Amino acid sequence: EVAHRENETAPCRCVGLVVETRPDHIDADEVIRMRRLGATKVQIGVQSLDDVVLEKNRRGHTVAMTERAIRLLRLAGFKIHAHWMPNLYGSSPEVDVADYRRLFADPEICPDELKIYPCSLIESAELMQVYERGEWAPYSEDVLLDVLLTCFLSTPEYCRLTRVVRDIPSTDIVAGDMKTNFRQTVEGALKERGLRSPDIRGREIRGRVVSPDDLSLDELRYTTGVGDEVFLQYLTADRRIAAFLRLSLPQADPIVPELVGAAMIREVHVYGQAVAIGEAEDGRAQHSGLGTRLIERAAEIASEHGYARLAVIAAVGTREYYRKRGFSDGALYQVRTLA
Repeated sequence: EVAHRENETAPCRCVGLVVETRPDHIDADEVIRMRRLGATKVQIGVQSLDDVVLEKNRRGHTVAMTERAIRLLRLAGFKIHAHWMPNLYGSSPEVDVADYRRLFADPEICPDELKIYPCSLIESAELMQVYERGEWAPYSEDVLLDVLLTCFLSTPEYCRLTRVVRDIPSTDIVAGDMKTNFRQTVEGALKERGLRSPDIRGREIRGRVVSPDDLSLDELRYTTGVGDEVFLQYLTADRRIAAFLRLSLPQADPIVPELVGAAMIREVHVYGQAVAIGEAEDGRAQHSGLGTRLIERAAEIASEHGYARLAVIAAVGTREYYRKRGFSDGALYQVRTLA
């Protein structure tokens, strides 16, 4: 807590703390502990939504455990960053495509971010014995490409595909994909077809010069296991994304008392080249007021849906930012009273 207070106004601030865990390690107490540490996002090893595949690969958890873990994390306002693995023992290209689509069709999952890790075989893995018996083999490059092309195009706009392929040294891989830039291969194949991934990373404006006046606000709504989500995004005419906010409108009881009756801002992100704290520069999305506009719209939506308060799962280094926008410090969250 002392370190937190020091970092609130430091020249270099922690604006997001991510921890990684397993579905079977999550319960209400663990969720609260992670929040007390200042975490704002949780990476969770989903790997598959097929219990048969999970058992064959001795993952040690079930789909029900994954759903329960994500439910608890979402109730606490965390960003959900799932890991998913195609080409596992017991799966197939067809099963993988159906499994991927379920990630977003199942209201209990709907990850905010996703890492896709095609299964690669290393010599020390128990899977080596299965491979030697001829019971499993990695997909060919063409098959893997076809699977990932379908996956990319099946990703909703509210999700960010953060990484594709785990960076394992090729000298350690016995069989399976050895290209650490396979994402580039997928994106190149999409471009050849005149397509683009609809996920957040595929649409970021990055270094592109943009005027806030040239942006339009888009609101994408979807249902999760705990309530409704509103994904607000500022877009260019070609749907490049300059800023977004994740707003949760929970209908289930919260796991911490201070969230009773509150809607929740789970993330605010503005893209573009960063400038120093408190400064601004023409053409840069950072510090151009887009974040404040998104917060005010989120407050309007929350009020329209009958919420008396708006909470935010703020990182340590963003507490000052939210205080200036009407949020007061609570035990684990910052909260603003709505008119």
